[in-house]
Amino acid sequence: MPHRLDALVATPGIAPLRRLTLFAASLLSAPARRLALTSATLPALLATGLLTQGPQPLAAQDYDPEARLAEMGITLPVPESLRTSSFDRVVQTGDLVFTSGHGACGDWEGTGRGKVPSEVSPEDAQLTARQVGICILGSLKAHLGDLSRVTRVVKVLGMVNSEPDFTGQSGVMNGFSSFMQEVFGDRGHHARSAVGMAALPVNFTVEIEVVFEVDGG
Repeated sequence: MPHRLDALVATPGIAPLRRLTLFAASLLSAPARRLALTSATLPALLATGLLTQGPQPLAAQDYDPEARLAEMGITLPVPESLRTSSFDRVVQTGDLVFTSGHGACGDWEGTGRGKVPSEVSPEDAQLTARQVGICILGSLKAHLGDLSRVTRVVKVLGMVNSEPDFTGQSGVMNGFSSFMQEVFGDRGHHARSAVGMAALPVNFTVEIEVVFEVDGG
């Protein structure tokens, strides 16, 4: 015999909160061994709106990173090619995608140069790190076709062109990390290393490489 919860949930004329209160009261007097909930009970309770199934997993949440970029007014740059004569900008193995080191590109290529803090302020370097993130997503989209395939930003290595006594590399890289979280939400949280370099190719202020996890597509 099912517990009388089924009857309470289905009884018309009793407000949902009142029905739930009656059930809670019944549990205080009913031995646990007598509870026999039918398969219809839980869906009926959920339908009242008084109970939920808890936080949704990441895969079930609304997720559209490209729509989020559009809301932010960002148009991703399109790389001329993902392959150079020496290396690939993006390599995928299984469900992991590795990007080569990226510096500022497109409209920011000329401004994302110089050493921190003697030639570039930490604040401007942080903005450059964000701009590098945009360039990386441009390469990633060219590879994947759709950024909604990203299931996690896994690992980030940020290299900052630094004077010997500059120790604010982590603050510079926060510009990149915050941007990933703006675009990908919880999926944008990642492990990260931020290191200072005596020099970077073509005097980049910031160079970043990333490991992404993606679905099968």
